[in-house]
Amino acid sequence: MKSFRGLTFSMIILVGLLGVVLHAAIKSSSSSSERIVKRYADCHVHLLDFLQNGEFMNADKKFPGGMYGKQDGTGRFVSLPFGERGRRIEALLESMDKAQVHNALVCGMPFIKKWSQNEPFQRPRYYLDSPSRVKPARDTDVSVGSAILDYKIKYADDPAKLSKLKGIHPSLCGFDATDLGAVDLLIKRIKEFPEVWECVGEVMSRHDDLTNLTTGERPRANHPALARVCRFAGEHFLPVSIHHNIAPISRNSDEVKLPTYLNEFIELLDYCRAGNNGCKVSTNFIWCHSGISRRIVISDLHFWIEEVLKNYSDQVYIDLSWVVLDDYVLPNLESWVKLISRYPNRFMIGSDVVGTVSKMNQALKPYDKLLAALPEKIRNRVAHDNFANLFESMSSMRKKKGYGDKGIRISPDYVYSDKLHVRPDFKNSKFMEKRIESLSRK
Repeated sequence: MKSFRGLTFSMIILVGLLGVVLHAAIKSSSSSSERIVKRYADCHVHLLDFLQNGEFMNADKKFPGGMYGKQDGTGRFVSLPFGERGRRIEALLESMDKAQVHNALVCGMPFIKKWSQNEPFQRPRYYLDSPSRVKPARDTDVSVGSAILDYKIKYADDPAKLSKLKGIHPSLCGFDATDLGAVDLLIKRIKEFPEVWECVGEVMSRHDDLTNLTTGERPRANHPALARVCRFAGEHFLPVSIHHNIAPISRNSDEVKLPTYLNEFIELLDYCRAGNNGCKVSTNFIWCHSGISRRIVISDLHFWIEEVLKNYSDQVYIDLSWVVLDDYVLPNLESWVKLISRYPNRFMIGSDVVGTVSKMNQALKPYDKLLAALPEKIRNRVAHDNFANLFESMSSMRKKKGYGDKGIRISPDYVYSDKLHVRPDFKNSKFMEKRIESLSRK
């Protein structure tokens, strides 16, 4: 009887252990099956916030703050010293792993929020926290480039760690988009950090309140400074990620605006299109948030996106990050699924995290609703492949032309002529008006 009881007890223990293992396996399987695809790309990541700091790996508590450096009370992050800036990349890579993100476009933040003496009570952290101005942050690219170099130095003898950098595609954004000399600053950063940069942007243009709060001249897509930047980018096979709102701000959700700013974007596309104005290589553009941001209200956004793609589907990619998903895509899902199905190679998704890379997974999960509604053969393209294919093709072209292996490298004596595109011949576009007129005839 004792042995029977002992056997029974052993069996109970064994069954219990098997149950625990089985439960863990089911839980793990369930967790992985929650996502609609296995591989994601994030086309919109800001490593830094509007104070030019952000999350970093701080598990060892070497610096003030929590696991990712965020400090209680202020919500801010300390500045990292030389040799430690690679912690930002470590946090980014960990977040990418958790979110199943295999490729990500990573930039700093092109603006820094001013703390005005008129509001000394609490320092703003976000551009909408107060009416104080924002100013161009010229050193934001130095912070990103330095983080990558520090990471490379730290893990110089660890090929597995270094190989993870293949999924990060750094982008230059720290320049004044109204400065004709902006292209020279880009060139300077490329020389300072050779074979790091693979893109230009996020360029801010017609960005609702952010543009309104900008000190000095306001950026727009058809500005000579951007003509110079974008032609340089195209000639060196660097895509341009540009935030150019399609319309002005509305005072409420009932105030529907016409896509008044669309023509400006079209003029830039035309100027950077092979065969126009002496352009030999078309610049590839990633149109951030599909031309939408907060308080932008237009009718039938999907119609206008399709009109752009009808004419520029070889040149424009549509970034579906931020508010466009909830404000436009999901409320009119059927129309967007049809649109994406007609142009399956031109859409991308992104988290648009601002200095908080640990929120990447949380920010990308809502896109599974869109991906689930897409035909199965298109899901992976939108979730990952379109982005990965663009940057692979651009890298291949740069390598072919001698501009580096992955990131861009240019000769130390390279200069961009002061005579190029300072007075660009933008063709006055009636893109919007022609389509409105066409619709009125129907």
